[in-house]
Amino acid sequence: MLKDEIKDALRKKDFVSVARRAEENRKVFSILISLAYDKDDVLCWRAIEAIGKAAGAVVDGDPAGVRTIVQRLLWSMRDEAGGIGWSSPEMLGEIVRSAPGPFRDIPSIILSFQEEEMFLGGILWAVGRMADAGIVLDGDATELVIRCLDHEDPQVRGLAVVAASQMRAERGNGKIAAMTADGGRTRIYGDHELQETTVGALAAGVLRQFHEGV
Repeated sequence: MLKDEIKDALRKKDFVSVARRAEENRKVFSILISLAYDKDDVLCWRAIEAIGKAAGAVVDGDPAGVRTIVQRLLWSMRDEAGGIGWSSPEMLGEIVRSAPGPFRDIPSIILSFQEEEMFLGGILWAVGRMADAGIVLDGDATELVIRCLDHEDPQVRGLAVVAASQMRAERGNGKIAAMTADGGRTRIYGDHELQETTVGALAAGVLRQFHEGV
């Protein structure tokens, strides 16, 4: 079965195979979306990463097809969808990261959902990932990241710290410096793995990178 093949590839971190199969069969996108619901499972995050790589592989030959996927993800975030697109902001961010030209309108739409608390972490993730790829975001993105450094949820604070680093948002350095003792637990996906750490450890790492000029 195609789904089993995709899951096996994700377990092996074989994103090239996933992208190749997406070129051959657009059902791969639906499978990746279906796998991106349990954020405590590393396979979910690899599916999120993979949908961006798949979109990048397909978009030149089928821009309308990828646009349909984008519209589906946006629809799933809206009330009329009848369900919540838990990982839609992250997946949209990965698609924009891989294909910024055709989807230059999407970052502002992602940000427009920032008042929806359930999407806040995903939006921070998307903002950081897009910025890290060199995509220029408007001032609203920076304001959101700085504001979320004070959020009550440690998961959101951790994602804000990471996003501030990826955006090179130096305005946040003062706040981040004051967060190195923050013991709030958070899970962050990086280097294809899901890692548990503390907000303070993330803050210390960001400051270290800043002082080293990375």
